[in-house]
Amino acid sequence: CSMVTSALATYNYTLTADNRIASVTPRWIAFAQENGAPELTMESVVGQPLSEFVSGTGTQRLYETIYDRVRSDDLVVVLPFRCDSPTLRRDMIMRIGKQSDSVLAIQCTLINTEVKRPSPLLDRRAIRNENQLTICSLCLQALVEPVGWMEVEDAVITLHLLEEETVPQVAYTICPSCEEWETRLPA
Repeated sequence: CSMVTSALATYNYTLTADNRIASVTPRWIAFAQENGAPELTMESVVGQPLSEFVSGTGTQRLYETIYDRVRSDDLVVVLPFRCDSPTLRRDMIMRIGKQSDSVLAIQCTLINTEVKRPSPLLDRRAIRNENQLTICSLCLQALVEPVGWMEVEDAVITLHLLEEETVPQVAYTICPSCEEWETRLPA
């Protein structure tokens, strides 16, 4: 794989006290649309609950816990995550802090991009079959039984997904390693 070098890009949004999207930057919208989500426009996301755009109850629960702690304890939380496309591995950092008493400012910064073999599993346009594969929303590891959690790229190879016409549906959650992240929040 070859590395793609670029300046650090940031994608910002704010959340109201009830975790509705208060604002997004044009760069955030452009990033969403570049990643196969043309339906995500300023008009379609502002005012909506963030939970409408976050897959998996485990992921939603983790974010809500972090948001509550940031608001109540006046913390700034920095959370590493991956936001891959079918052909790019993207390592990012999410910085969550208070903008005011109840409004949160979230800044997602792209810190590394790496070209990778195309993954049909992460392609929103791929034809899905009735099977389901669990993937961690933060680190993008996949749960492949009976092996356990592995990098999504390795799961594609292990499950022979490049040889298939259809791919499993993706169920997002938080893996045990990333779930422990919640316990690392300052007391």
